Amino acid sequence: MDAGRLKMMGRGINLVGRVSPRLAGRLAFTLFTRTRNPEPQTQKERALFAESAPWVAQAQRETVEIEGRPVAVHVFPPIGPGNDRRVMFTHGWGSRIALTQGLVTGLRQAGYSVYAIDLPGHGDSPGRSLHAGLAIRTLAAVWQRFGSFDAMIGHSFGGFMTVLAAHGALDGRPLSPPRIVLIASPADVRRVLRYFSKGLGLDDRVAVALTAELERATGRPAEASFGPKYLAASGVPTLVLHASEDKEVGADAARAYAEAGPNVELTWLDGLGHRRIVNSPEAIEAITKFLG
Repeated sequence: MDAGRLKMMGRGINLVGRVSPRLAGRLAFTLFTRTRNPEPQTQKERALFAESAPWVAQAQRETVEIEGRPVAVHVFPPIGPGNDRRVMFTHGWGSRIALTQGLVTGLRQAGYSVYAIDLPGHGDSPGRSLHAGLAIRTLAAVWQRFGSFDAMIGHSFGGFMTVLAAHGALDGRPLSPPRIVLIASPADVRRVLRYFSKGLGLDDRVAVALTAELERATGRPAEASFGPKYLAASGVPTLVLHASEDKEVGADAARAYAEAGPNVELTWLDGLGHRRIVNSPEAIEAITKFLG
């Protein structure tokens, strides 16, 4: 959605907020959690989607049910000799597994079985909304259905949810993977909410009401979704990959993760931005080295 239309919608929500801040918060939350059309939108995405189709076809399609809806899990076998290790991979907001086949293929060529999730409202998983609570339940359901994994990997929103799900941030039931990899991932939902509110031009009362709606949906205060504190407490070996010029998720998020402790290794992959980084040879090399 273009910036002009977002600003116009924000003005409308602010008008509602003059009468009922809580209703305005609900409207803003609906917009915040709304997923886009899952089909590739740009010519570049369509080309990548078409190019990846033969690779996606190599997966065994499984599903888990979340709130009465199926969520697609693509199970990719190793390419060549396997190493008997399995990883869970979660894509970012507005993406889908078909757009991350560079990374998936690289992991398979390194001998891993890859369980790749299309989050609700993305790719082959139906739905038109997604929030942290729903995403975490999805990751937990995949873990419970297919057993424990040797590592959890996530890009952007998927990486953020990986940290929270791995440590049971919202439900108190940690998955406890041996290793975690975060690619261009946010660290703090409060910062994400501020960025969203600024983009819409929401006034302070509506921004506070938006945060309250998120807390109602997740059942936890917003400060509970601060990823670095969980890495600091758990000591799980974690690799953080980020480009310093990332305009969608600022480099401060990577620094916050790195400050969690010596168990976190930060590698800068400058020049790869927010999206190109996920399928880059540099990321694949760093991840396979870290996991190996």
